[in-house]
Amino acid sequence: MATVTEWQLPYRILGAEEEEESSSSTTSDPTDAVAFVGMCLVLGIACRHLLRGTRVPYTVALLILGVALGSIEYGTHHQLGKIGEGIRIWANIDPDLLLAVFLPALLFESSFSMEVHQIKRCMVQMIILAGPGVLISTFCLGSALKLTFPYGWSWKTSLLLGGLLSATDPVAVVALLKELGASKKLSTKLRENP
Repeated sequence: MATVTEWQLPYRILGAEEEEESSSSTTSDPTDAVAFVGMCLVLGIACRHLLRGTRVPYTVALLILGVALGSIEYGTHHQLGKIGEGIRIWANIDPDLLLAVFLPALLFESSFSMEVHQIKRCMVQMIILAGPGVLISTFCLGSALKLTFPYGWSWKTSLLLGGLLSATDPVAVVALLKELGASKKLSTKLRENP
């Protein structure tokens, strides 16, 4: 019978074994994760309220706050206590679980607010943006990355990163367009493209 060596085990199994070994020394309380979510909600509401009259999108402020909290917890010797434990719990969450929880709600919200007649009117533009538009953007970004940065990346790596960067985040873009008061036609085109 063949034995399983460590290099043959999938990454998640190895990670689970390491977590079991480390969890015996430190325990984390699930209420810390809930407290972190509550703090994030309060910070989001406060940012939206404080930045209401300014031209700064609150999503940018939330990004800066998130980077600052993560930097304090992971990058310095200062610990954030229970909030830091909540950050560490959410940082180690299974990505499949995260997708299974949040993706259906995001897809439902996006499809629920769609207008079918608007999609029919914009179908040609959406197909052009989703197909050739993304390919052109991928090639341009990949070429710029390959020729600009001194990392010595191959064309494959540069084009891969270009493809990742050329796809828009429709949820964030549509939320920003709603906030700025853009037309529904533009938000429909962006929502339906990758």
